[in-house]
Amino acid sequence: MESSDKSKMVYRYLGNSGLKVSLLSFGTMLNEHTEETEKAWLECAKLAFDSGINYFDSAEVYGFGKGDELLGRAIKENEWRREDLVIAVKFFMGSGPNRNGLSRKKIIEATRASLKRMGLDYCDIVYAHRDDHETPLEETCRAFNWLIKKGYAFYWGTSAWPADMITEAIKICDQHGWYRPVVDQAEYNCLSRQHLEKSNVRLFENYRYGISAWSPLGGGFLTGKYNDGTIPEDSRYGKSEMHKKFNWDRYIGELTKEKALKILQDLKELADELGVTQAQLALAWVLVNQDVSTCIIGASKVSQLESNLGALDLIAKWDKDLEAKVEAILDNTPQRDFNFKHWGVLPARREKVVKYNTKLGQIEYKDDYDTYFC
Repeated sequence: MESSDKSKMVYRYLGNSGLKVSLLSFGTMLNEHTEETEKAWLECAKLAFDSGINYFDSAEVYGFGKGDELLGRAIKENEWRREDLVIAVKFFMGSGPNRNGLSRKKIIEATRASLKRMGLDYCDIVYAHRDDHETPLEETCRAFNWLIKKGYAFYWGTSAWPADMITEAIKICDQHGWYRPVVDQAEYNCLSRQHLEKSNVRLFENYRYGISAWSPLGGGFLTGKYNDGTIPEDSRYGKSEMHKKFNWDRYIGELTKEKALKILQDLKELADELGVTQAQLALAWVLVNQDVSTCIIGASKVSQLESNLGALDLIAKWDKDLEAKVEAILDNTPQRDFNFKHWGVLPARREKVVKYNTKLGQIEYKDDYDTYFC
C-alpha cells in the first residue's frame, strides 16, 4: 500500500450516528516518551492521515497528558484542517479525591484540560475511560450532555463498560431528552472475544451501538513476535513487569499457554499461505466484523504502520472460506444464549457472515430464521 494512498481506506458510521470514521484509527499511547519516540510517532501520524485515517484517539492517562500534547503538535505542524479530523479524548484516572471517576466536576475539568493541551476548541468524541460505580449514573450522563450542549464535544461514549450499565445510561438519557452515548471502546482481538460477541450483542441489535476496538493485536501477541513462547529482552514485556503481568500472564499464562501458542503458530501458517503477515491477518479478522466502527492501532515506526495498513488489502478478499479457516484455528467462539422461541442456541455473532463485498459497505447475513442486509 502506497504511503499516500487513501483510496483503500474504508469509512463506517460511528454506531447509530451520522459521524463517519476511518476503519483504522491511530492512537497516541506510547510505552515511553523520549525525543526519539515522539519524533517517530509524529512521522507515523502523518502517514496515518495521508493514508486516509481521520480518527485520532488520545487520553489524559497517555503519558499523563503528553499524548494530548503530541496530537496537538501533529495537527499544528501538518496544518490539518479540523473538519477532516475526528478527535477522541478519554478520562477517568488521576490522583486526589476529585481527580478520578466520573463526577460532573471531573468530566468537565478533564475535557477542558485535554482540549487545552491539544490546542483545540472542541473534540468530536469524549469517552468515559472505564465505569464508575460510586458516582450516580444520572450525574455522569447529565455532565456529558452538558459538554455536548456547550460545544466541547459532538458525541460521547463509554470505554469497557458492562452492557447493562450502557443500557441503563441510554435509558436515563432517553428519559431526560439528553444525548445518548453512541460508542464503546472495547478490547477485541482473536484471543479476546467475549465482550463484543456475547456481552454486547443486545446493544448492537437494539441500539446499533458502535465499537472502537482497542488491542486488535492482543498487546503484540498476534504479531508473531512471541510465537515461540519466549519474551525478547528488548520487547515491552522484557522491559516492563507491569506490561508482562497485565497482558502476557493473561494471554499466555501457564493454564492457557499450550493452546495460545498453537493458535499463534497456526495463524502464522495460514498467513504465510495467504502471502500476508500474521499481524495483517489478525487485524483483518477484527475489521471485517461489522459491529466494529473503527479499530485503534499504534506504531513505533513507519514501516510497522505501513505493514499494518496492508490489512485493508486483505479485508477486500475476505470470504466465508477464509472466515471458516480462522475460526477453526481459534476455536474460541463465545456461545450465545439459549433461545426458547426457536428451541436452540442463537448463531454466534460472526457465524452469520456469508460474504463481504470489496468495500464492506453491504454485508449479507443469514441464519436459520431470516436473511437481511445492513
